[in-house]
Amino acid sequence: MGFVNKAVLTVYGMRESNFLLLAQMCLTVLVLGALRAANQVSFPRINVATAKKLAPVAILYNANVAFALASLSKVSVPTYNTLKRLTPAVVLLANKTLRPQKPDPSRGVVGSISLVVLGCIVAGAGDLAFDLAGYLSGVASCLLQATYLIVVEITGAERGVGSAELLAYNALLSTPIVFALTSATGELASAVTRLGTLSEGAGFVTCFVGALSMGMLLNYSQFLCTMKNSALTTTVVGVLKGVASTALGFVLLGGVKFSLWHVVGITLNSVGGVMYSYVTFHERRRARAKLKESRSDVFERDGGGGGGGGGGLSAAERGGGHRSPRGVGVA
Repeated sequence: MGFVNKAVLTVYGMRESNFLLLAQMCLTVLVLGALRAANQVSFPRINVATAKKLAPVAILYNANVAFALASLSKVSVPTYNTLKRLTPAVVLLANKTLRPQKPDPSRGVVGSISLVVLGCIVAGAGDLAFDLAGYLSGVASCLLQATYLIVVEITGAERGVGSAELLAYNALLSTPIVFALTSATGELASAVTRLGTLSEGAGFVTCFVGALSMGMLLNYSQFLCTMKNSALTTTVVGVLKGVASTALGFVLLGGVKFSLWHVVGITLNSVGGVMYSYVTFHERRRARAKLKESRSDVFERDGGGGGGGGGGLSAAERGGGHRSPRGVGVA
């Protein structure tokens, strides 16, 4: 996905990144509307109450994507991936500041995130193609993504909303805002003019259609992955994908201007990302095993669960608890 967007934005010179986001949102609305009319997907009719509930998180999510695309248009794919791995660090700091009652993260989590941050600093210092606007856009994307995750975890805004329904609201709520933004900045007019020129080439048309389609599918798969599994699983898959795209990014689409410290920084950052995923995955698995063991102990003390109305377990524990579909797996 990153490579296709990068090709559209830099190889073919379509710098209007917000127009690309607008086109992705419009395609999402059209495709979901057609699929719903054909009874291929099912979700409730759009209503004002749900729209109000989802509006803040939809705006945060798409602001994150807008800044991510702006960053990708100015920095290499490996550098972009390095910046995006700062998100857990931002979430960790925000949780410590805004929610001090939350348990402290383990040493493994702190150590891996520290390695991610160190790698980002070293990579930036050694980047021969350093672009301040690209780096600032990447950091802004991380801040917005972290805010989005925390807001969703605290408010539970996405609970009870299906993945296709969430995708529809996300596109519908964001399209007017992005349209107004691109119109006000002149991106819409310049993008339409540039699109008319570039559309004469089959290569651009293929990449552009691919970017729009993949953008829609990526959003849907992220929503679906998190709802069916957890935010942690989505994070792990994302980190593994990021490592692969970072490696390919050194040689594809112009690659990276070689600098020892830049490569060392990106490597440290990638290793930290993998360590973070490994540590959080095993911490979650140990927590589930401990909960299962405690349930078993209570069951045995109650003589097979014949009395006691559930052996002292809360309703949430007896039902497995309610997990926020986009809970933060950092702290």
